[in-house]
Amino acid sequence: MRLERLNLKVPPLALTAGAAVVMVGAAYAAEGTPIVTPLLAWVGGSAFALVGIAIACLGVMVFRRVRTTVDPLHPERSARLVTAGVYRWTRNPMYLGFIMFLLGLAIALQSLVGFALTAFTAFFLQRFQIQPEEHVLSRRFGAEFEGYRGRVRRWV
Repeated sequence: MRLERLNLKVPPLALTAGAAVVMVGAAYAAEGTPIVTPLLAWVGGSAFALVGIAIACLGVMVFRRVRTTVDPLHPERSARLVTAGVYRWTRNPMYLGFIMFLLGLAIALQSLVGFALTAFTAFFLQRFQIQPEEHVLSRRFGAEFEGYRGRVRRWV
């Protein structure tokens, strides 16, 4: 199977939700020895996950405000290049938020499987979502996107 077939095919939210479900299931199936106090891990991880959710929501809100598509599987439908709000600091706040959510969950659960799933999800998003998306945006918005890409980092 050619890996390019996965480009822009797996909804990032579904990928993130699936990783979270597997992470929680794995954490409860295999009781490990806590590395830190469970309460400390839960509070710290939950806070990190909530910040991730907030960042992702801010990204969605900016897209909705400027009336462009939020559908990650069809970047060619983008009505305009979004560079305001949270997009001044990261080109992918929704995906950054998803990864922060998963990382926070892995911390809260103190799960090595969770850390591995977070890394896999970040890799998958980078390779099969972000890179193809940026290719489409470069064709669609040309120099405007290239300038934006030069000013703002992909993740943070």
